[in-house]
Amino acid sequence: MKLYTELAEYYFSIEEAGRKFHEEVEFLRETFKRHKIATVIDVGCGTGEHVKELQAMGFKALGVDGSNRMLEIAKTRFPHCKFEFGRMEDYFAKQPVDAITCLFGTFNYLLDDNAVITFLRNTHRNLKQAGLAIFEIWNADPIYKIKRKPLTTVSNVRQGSVAIRRNRGFRMTRADDVAIVEVNYVYNLNHKDLKDRHTMRVFHYPQIQTFLEDAKFEILHVYGSYAGDKYIRSGARMLVVAKKRS
Repeated sequence: MKLYTELAEYYFSIEEAGRKFHEEVEFLRETFKRHKIATVIDVGCGTGEHVKELQAMGFKALGVDGSNRMLEIAKTRFPHCKFEFGRMEDYFAKQPVDAITCLFGTFNYLLDDNAVITFLRNTHRNLKQAGLAIFEIWNADPIYKIKRKPLTTVSNVRQGSVAIRRNRGFRMTRADDVAIVEVNYVYNLNHKDLKDRHTMRVFHYPQIQTFLEDAKFEILHVYGSYAGDKYIRSGARMLVVAKKRS
């Protein structure tokens, strides 16, 4: 996937255009303060922006990612932070932590039930007793209704001398109990086009409830946004806050 390799240098600028990063960081800070969190692992940390902000707020944070190129950039930009390579499906922490986050669309790269189960069991193992997990997950309900969306421009950003236009479209390729979506991008960088394709899975909330219950997590809250909006079935995302059970 070129977003995490050839475009890694521009990754955060591209993603930030469609998000409210300050809102995300405030949500994490307030949640962690409320639950007395001190140590955090950000799984799928990308180029390290969340790790940098968490550390600046006084949390002991570690960033983990499966892309060497993303980690290279993270380490260069934030040499005072800690990062290490790890695939989300089989990552084992050197020692348990108070909280684990998995943000943006990272969770949605778990394409089959076994991958989801393995990741959640490992997350449980990597947490201290009553540890906290925060998952941002793309919601299947609106995707089932739309099924297909043509390629359209979704953002225009600039990083240094490079102007980047992002075009995105998608189509469902599987729509039974497992919902698979092929997401297609065309990036225009200073008039040079770069095509990229991502295969992702979207989830219904009852599926997430079952997965988390089986992995011995208790769901504390589910939000529709980092502003704390209530989750609704027609919303684009679910933001799940869960606690490790014994």
